[in-house]
Amino acid sequence: MRRIVPNIYSNDIEASKQFYIEFLGMELAMDMDWILTFVSKENQTAQISILRNEKNKPLDNSAIFLSIEVPSVDIMYEKAQGQNIEIVYPITNENWGVRRFFVKDPNGATINLLTHCE
Repeated sequence: MRRIVPNIYSNDIEASKQFYIEFLGMELAMDMDWILTFVSKENQTAQISILRNEKNKPLDNSAIFLSIEVPSVDIMYEKAQGQNIEIVYPITNENWGVRRFFVKDPNGATINLLTHCE
């Protein structure tokens, strides 16, 4: 694994920006309006993403708890299929430059597995 990023849903994106930048001293690495990613200035793999709390999530009533970047999302997709892991969002090339799919862990948490596209 390259990194694991926790995801938090927010009803107030601007308050989240202030908290993570001004209080925790993180840098805003990505701002796509519906998702913000903050990184530690000292450790670029220490990250957190804040998603706008909206009803039109990829899965109705299902928040993504973790995003896990892996070297090959295709290998992980095949592995999930082979182990009968519940896939709740099919492998997809997203227009913001990631290839990803979602699985449910044994506790019901939705996990986003992804690889950045070249």
